[in-house]
Amino acid sequence: MRYFILSQDGRISDAVEPMGVTQIITKERMKEEYRHELEELTLQFPIRETNKCEYIDFIERPVPLASDKLKSILTTYDPHLYVKWVIVADRKRTRQEKYWLFIPPCVECLSDRSEFHKNGTSKRLVIDERKVGSQPVFTIAGIRESYILVNLAVAESVLRRGMLGIRFTRVETEAR
Repeated sequence: MRYFILSQDGRISDAVEPMGVTQIITKERMKEEYRHELEELTLQFPIRETNKCEYIDFIERPVPLASDKLKSILTTYDPHLYVKWVIVADRKRTRQEKYWLFIPPCVECLSDRSEFHKNGTSKRLVIDERKVGSQPVFTIAGIRESYILVNLAVAESVLRRGMLGIRFTRVETEAR
């Protein structure tokens, strides 16, 4: 199986940018044992004011946010994927858009062939297909970066729908 890093397309310079997210959605709340705290919250965030805002289908940072179209695909392939609705508000233009915070499962799938820089960041990322199993959307345990990976079927499904602001980068795999 082929896997790809799902990321925000950096070429879209006027992509919508939610503000104040990390004050509410902390790293601890992103962990499975604290997700119940997220369920109790109503999540609405203002956006950074700019002349033009492009509402892309995937906002990578500070937390992964998916449009309705992207969320629909992700949950079709992984019905157990944790999702929570979030409102992104442009007060200047009185516009609100619904996005979905999603938290993929973390999988121990790093291959021994992976290489790292001295500061601990990935130099060469290699995942072991056998350890991934049938998981269509996931993050990788044991690395500093918080990459979201999807399998080929998910990537193709997203690409067929012409979504805005999404980029895929193929990841090296090993199957023993």
